[in-house]
Amino acid sequence: MTRIELSQTEIRDIEDAMYDPSLSDKHRTKLLVIRMHSEGAKHGFIAKCLKLHSNTVTNYLKEWLDGGLVAVVEDKYYRPSSSMEPFMACLRCSFVVAPVADAKAAVARIEALSGVRLSESQARRTLHKLGMKYRKAASIPGKCDAQLQFDFFQQEMLPRLEQASRGERKVFFVDAAHFVMGAFLGMLWCFGRMFIKTSPGRQRYSVLGAIESHSHEIISVTTDGTVSAPLVAQLLDKIRDTHPATPITVILDNARYQRCKEVASHAASRDIELLYLPAYSPNLNLIERLWKLTKKKCMTNKHYRTFKDFRAAIDDCLHRMAGEYLGELKSLITLNFQFFFSHKTS
Repeated sequence: MTRIELSQTEIRDIEDAMYDPSLSDKHRTKLLVIRMHSEGAKHGFIAKCLKLHSNTVTNYLKEWLDGGLVAVVEDKYYRPSSSMEPFMACLRCSFVVAPVADAKAAVARIEALSGVRLSESQARRTLHKLGMKYRKAASIPGKCDAQLQFDFFQQEMLPRLEQASRGERKVFFVDAAHFVMGAFLGMLWCFGRMFIKTSPGRQRYSVLGAIESHSHEIISVTTDGTVSAPLVAQLLDKIRDTHPATPITVILDNARYQRCKEVASHAASRDIELLYLPAYSPNLNLIERLWKLTKKKCMTNKHYRTFKDFRAAIDDCLHRMAGEYLGELKSLITLNFQFFFSHKTS
């Protein structure tokens, strides 16, 4: 093989390329082979120093002879993500209609639409550039009526929330959470797979709670038994006793123990307005976000030895919502509601 003699310009170009942070280790090794060869190093010595096969050293030198620096640093398997610019609008349309589950599927989709083969990391960068994020899918109740929800929000909820923002009314969102003592599993950063001990049976601790739309005040009653109309009446009493002179609206779902004559008459006797959500509308009930945070803080990846400890942990977590967890609570309990007009059902 003809010995490679590098000009000063070529040496500077190689040095500049080697300091490029985007250059892969493999390409950096290729350039090091070229420089060592140009300084008179033998093939065997280069191979030994860089832990390469002698044939690999020869192939790298051939690449330089065939095309110079461009040939050596060329990625023969993938093309740069910048080559995607002409196809971005097309890709956006495709991924809006049919999102992909992972980067491998994105690589295949991009190649099919553009003819450009990207690495998985480049595909992820392209998805981010499109404005996409890796999110967990969420479910929509099958009988959800998006237009009915939106009309209810505009005509019923919004006027009362505006009054609450002016301090003229208290609006409480009410619902029950049924915490079952057991293994509530979540993701962990760990060195090996973790196994969380669970408890036998289905011991359940129910919390009927209310959260105020603006102050994030939490009022609750609890039971080891069944949530019933008398428990709802007890919660209404606690709300009214806390705010004896303020108009109060309670927004709640259509559970039988809430939408019944006993609760309606008791609310009327305490001068509390009951506002029932449309059916299948958990997305309009702010307290669902409180229950999600509670499970995250005191149940996920935790084991409690006794049911007493389990109940105490939930009570303590709800107590901390006004202090230690208040920042997280405020970030969740905002008056931003999800509607589902853009989703198609089959």
